[in-house]
Amino acid sequence: MNQMSFHKSNRSGNLLHIETEGCIVNIRVGLSNMEGQEVTVIEILPDDHSVNGEKWKLDGTIRNRVIRQ
Repeated sequence: MNQMSFHKSNRSGNLLHIETEGCIVNIRVGLSNMEGQEVTVIEILPDDHSVNGEKWKLDGTIRNRVIRQ
């Protein structure tokens, strides 16, 4: 892996943005669903526009949620 960077840069301060080889991962914390449960959303964006022509494939879903029970 060449580089990994972390950013906490949105207005509400609840976004962790990670850029690494093969993908971007966005994690949003402190959200809630319609039932009022605490939710964290994880979004994985595979790199399909690589400079050297390599493409990455996601083995799973782009968006996932974890909910406090």
